[in-house]
Amino acid sequence: MAKVRPALPVVAVALLVALPALADGGTEAGDGLLVDFGNGRVEWHGISHGADIESTLTSSLPAGYVEFADIGGERRIASVDGQSAVTLGTGASRQTCEWRVYSWNTVEWEFLTMDVSGRHGGAPLAIGFYPNDTLKPASNPDYREVWISYRGDSASSGVSGSFGPASVATPLEWYNAYAGAVVSTVLYADGMIYHVTAGKYGSVGMDALARVNCLDPVNKTVLWTVTYSDSGNTEVTTPVIIGDLIVVTSGNWHIYCLDRFTGEAVAELAPVGEEGHMCGGSKLTMYIPRKDDPSVSSSRFHLEAGFTNAVYDSGALYFCTSDGLLRCFSVDREKGFREIWSHPPISAHRGNFYYHPPAVGEYGGIRFVMAGNYGGGLVCKDAATGEDIWSMAVENKAGERVGQVSSISLCDGGRAIVCYSGGEMSSAGGGLMLIDVADGGIIWQKELRCSKTTVVGDRFYAYVSSSAGETVRDHRTGLEVSPEPGYHSFWVDDCSMFWSTATDALSVGGQTYCDGKLYSIDYSPGTQGAYGGWVWCIDSDTGNVDWKARVSPFSGNAYSMCCPTVVDGKVLVGNDYGAVYVLSETPGVAREASLERKYVSEGLAHWSWGAMFALCAAVALVAVYVYRK
Repeated sequence: MAKVRPALPVVAVALLVALPALADGGTEAGDGLLVDFGNGRVEWHGISHGADIESTLTSSLPAGYVEFADIGGERRIASVDGQSAVTLGTGASRQTCEWRVYSWNTVEWEFLTMDVSGRHGGAPLAIGFYPNDTLKPASNPDYREVWISYRGDSASSGVSGSFGPASVATPLEWYNAYAGAVVSTVLYADGMIYHVTAGKYGSVGMDALARVNCLDPVNKTVLWTVTYSDSGNTEVTTPVIIGDLIVVTSGNWHIYCLDRFTGEAVAELAPVGEEGHMCGGSKLTMYIPRKDDPSVSSSRFHLEAGFTNAVYDSGALYFCTSDGLLRCFSVDREKGFREIWSHPPISAHRGNFYYHPPAVGEYGGIRFVMAGNYGGGLVCKDAATGEDIWSMAVENKAGERVGQVSSISLCDGGRAIVCYSGGEMSSAGGGLMLIDVADGGIIWQKELRCSKTTVVGDRFYAYVSSSAGETVRDHRTGLEVSPEPGYHSFWVDDCSMFWSTATDALSVGGQTYCDGKLYSIDYSPGTQGAYGGWVWCIDSDTGNVDWKARVSPFSGNAYSMCCPTVVDGKVLVGNDYGAVYVLSETPGVAREASLERKYVSEGLAHWSWGAMFALCAAVALVAVYVYRK
């Protein structure tokens, strides 16, 4: 049977061994070869230098892992782990994503060639799956770990290839607080933290503005911050890191592309008829929203919510909008945003997509994108063209249409686990089902209320808030049991239960799997006695709790919406209190926090931005490298 390829981030973590220039045919052990699939999945391999780039790749990667072909008069990489060139769109929107070769110059990756017949020196080498030479990998020899989007990759898998802390020291290593809630996933690249802060509810002026922040957790400083929206405190989406760029989706129907090292505006996507907030001229791209179409405006499911979370795969940004469209855009530093395709599902499935992202995978030789909406619709489309493969209205076991499709988790064997609910943000009032990716057929369905699942091999993990009388088979005893509220491990094939760990603290953000452990954070605020505000580390094989740590400071509205980010021995989380927390084995310094938190930035309106941009344009990359060293 053909195998679904969810975009899982598999990162082999090891010490970098210095790679001197070697004579042809020489070898050098150590991790000096990066394979970047351009979707959140990265791998590091030991490098063995050959007479040319082709022989170096052949000897460094597993047998049959990389294939070559003569294309356009050059010797090029044809495929890596079965991933070959992908062409998206048609006509003027046509774009091809291919394998490119990069060399590390001690500061950044430089595009080297697509022709692998040439020689290569002793520097670390990378091959990346990108559509042009201006885009490059975010992972590098100095900072290998990356977490580039909501739940990590284009499949929103929630799987990290890094490692977490064996225990958590107190006070927590660091936290940084703001005037508004932190409801997005915390991103990570180059050892730096990126996240969004929503505007403070009910406030006016600067406190009402959302902003995107770049933090240095080592030196405990804010490197840059940019305000970008006053859309009514609805900023709940997570940015996407694409090489040295960061793309921010907004509830105001704009998307912003910024330089990841400086925060400087690079490009902007805006609705037709609106002015750009950050960019003008050639950097501003216009698109047509369909929120005023009769089939949208008359739908009881439609809300003015703008964009969902986005994912990046095969050189394209995939996202949904609350006018019922699933959209595909390219984005880069030179051309900005460019529409590849956009297609609505059937009209009955239009609705507000809230913040749940699409999921991109491959099955039977077809690259597909799946997305659910706030009206209970689920669609599967050809990722290259946007054409329908199938679509369905999701119903519960009683035959009633559900309120929303809240998550999609791709599984091996051409399957996907779909979670749904009655329409609430929480995991209440819903269930989950295993479907066939080929046609949307239901393999099994259970009325277990859970908001997101994390799939690892033949098992999946979920927080179940209620079973509503539903039973599952206990895999160890063979008995039918009704799962209690808490964390659970199930078998993908039949949803039989492997283990359960009870807790009264609600969790809706999903779990992150990393190195045999599950990491999660309570949705319940820390003021709820013993039942809230905790970050959990659970053994994925036994369900035993390795450690729990309560985030501090917190308040009565310290709800957490997203799963933890686990990288480099740290756990990164945020919540509605308005803080990002860094948990690790390193103790921090105790400090008092006030519930009155004020923005320290006036955004792009402040005079200092002009001065900073002029300076950073010349020295950004070198400065960051020296600073981080």
